Amino acid sequence: MHRRELPLTALRSFEAVGHAMSFSRAAEVLGVTHGAVSRQIAALESLLGVRLFDRSGRLRFTREGEILFRRIAPAFDTLSEAVMEISRRDDRTVLRLNAPPTFTMKWLIPRLSTFQRRHPEIEVRLSTGIDLPKSDDANYQDVIIRRLSRIDTYPQSKPFLSSALLPVCAPELLQRRSIRTPNDLEALPLIEIATSMVRWADWMERAGGQALGKAKIIGLEQMFFGMQAALDGLGVALLPSALVLDDIAAERLAVAWITDTIQERDYFYAVSPAAKGVRAVTKFTEWLAKEGADADSLGRSVIHGPSEAEDQGSSV
Repeated sequence: MHRRELPLTALRSFEAVGHAMSFSRAAEVLGVTHGAVSRQIAALESLLGVRLFDRSGRLRFTREGEILFRRIAPAFDTLSEAVMEISRRDDRTVLRLNAPPTFTMKWLIPRLSTFQRRHPEIEVRLSTGIDLPKSDDANYQDVIIRRLSRIDTYPQSKPFLSSALLPVCAPELLQRRSIRTPNDLEALPLIEIATSMVRWADWMERAGGQALGKAKIIGLEQMFFGMQAALDGLGVALLPSALVLDDIAAERLAVAWITDTIQERDYFYAVSPAAKGVRAVTKFTEWLAKEGADADSLGRSVIHGPSEAEDQGSSV
C-alpha cells in the first residue's frame, strides 16, 4: 500500500483504542463518538482483511492487531514529537495547563488575571484533573498542578504552595460554642470528605485531642462539596489552608482550631519535557512560584495574625 493511500484516520482510531483498550475511552481522547471509532476500526479491518481485536470477552488484540500496534504506535509518537518540536518555539503563545478542579476555582482563577495582565500575549488553555498523568500523556499538557506528598512526589515536580489541613466553618457556628480544646468541636457536625487522606479521628489525635467520640459525621464525596457545606453553615470541614485563605480573610469562614502542623499534601507543579525552556512556560512557572510564596505569607498572617506570623518559620 502506497503511503498516499494509508487510512490515517482509521489508523489513528486503532492506535487510540490500542492504548486505552476501550472504544469509549478512545472516543473521548479523539473527541468523537463511540460509533465513529467503531466504524473506523471496522473499515480498517475490512481493508486489511483481518480482525484486529478479539471482542469475545474483555477487549484484546488479535495476533495481527498486536503486530500492527507495535509498529504504528512508535510512528505516531514520532509524528507527535516532530509537530511539537515545531510548534513549541520560544515565541509560542499558547500554554496548556491542567490543575485540580477545586484548586482551579478557589485559588488559581482568582489570581490568573494578574498573569494575563502581565502577559497578554500568552493564551492559557486551562483544563482540570486530579489523577497523575502517565508519562505518555504528560506531553499533552505544558504544566500540570497536583497535590502531592513530599515523600512521594511526581517526577520533576516542584513545590510552590504549602497547605496545612484546617478545621473551618461558618463564623456563626463558633459564636454558639466555646472551643477550648480540639474535642470541643465534637459539639458541631463534622464534615468528612471522601478524597481527604486525613479523617477526623486522625486529625483529632494529631491535634492533641482525645479519641473521637460520638460526633455527628457528615460524609461528602468531593472537596468542593465540603467547602460549600462549611460556607453554608452545615458543619466543620477539614480543608487545605491554601484554598480557604480568601474566605477566611473575607470572614466567610473561620478557623475553628488553629494548628498548622497537620500537613496532608502540598501543591506541586511539573513541566512537560517537551515544554521545558519554552518562554510562556517559564514565565508562568515563575509567576506561579511568586504567587505561591505570597499566598504562604498571607496564610500565616490570616491564621495567626500579623505579629505571630512573623515568628512562624514554617508555611501553612
